[in-house]
Amino acid sequence: MENQNSNQECIDLCRKCADECTSNAQICKEEGRNECARLCTECATACNNVVADGQTNSDVLQKCADACNACATECEKHHHEHCIQCAKICRECEEECNSMVA
Repeated sequence: MENQNSNQECIDLCRKCADECTSNAQICKEEGRNECARLCTECATACNNVVADGQTNSDVLQKCADACNACATECEKHHHEHCIQCAKICRECEEECNSMVA
């Protein structure tokens, strides 16, 4: 049961991260930060793949963790509140996905 709870926590965090990245991508695109928007979109897709998988497959988790890392790294270059928040949730999601792979 504990593993199922961990899976659900990871899935919930991925869902939250996907929502944050989708929102941030839109704002960054409007503000002309195309690379940030692209990485946020890729991260949202990877997070949604974890949510869709539901079984937290290690390959899917690793791709999500890598996408979260890339997105957070880009967002951390910007000092806009929405990017700071996006980076924060991406780092949390990256850590959770990595812990599920290990």
